[in-house]
Amino acid sequence: MEEKNIEELLNEEIAAQIEALSDLQSGTKEKSTAIDDLTKLYKLRIEENKSVWDADEKYHRRIMDGESVTKDGDFKERQIAEQVKDRYFRVGIAAAELLIPLMCYGIWMNKGFKFEETGTFTSSTFKGLINRFRPTKK
Repeated sequence: MEEKNIEELLNEEIAAQIEALSDLQSGTKEKSTAIDDLTKLYKLRIEENKSVWDADEKYHRRIMDGESVTKDGDFKERQIAEQVKDRYFRVGIAAAELLIPLMCYGIWMNKGFKFEETGTFTSSTFKGLINRFRPTKK
């Protein structure tokens, strides 16, 4: 024997009630009772459909919420990765801003001291450069 779900059973019962209704005489108590019963069955079917629709809607909403959380997580991971790259780039630029002038100053100071081996600063160029040898922003 094949099992039927509630919706199929309701549809069959409603169809049977409609057929039985046509056999009853108008204005009788039996027909009035049959109409009331049919109305109750229709209301029951409507409620059953509403519950199915609500369950489907909740299921699809959960799926969409899950996808949204996944997408938000992916976006945040990409954003964090970009922030890390940006931070390393800024640290590299800051290090270069400090090290390149220091290296240049070191090279020029070494050349200047080689030139001035006598121990006195006689070169006007080297005297002017010593005043500029400060690795700070002006």
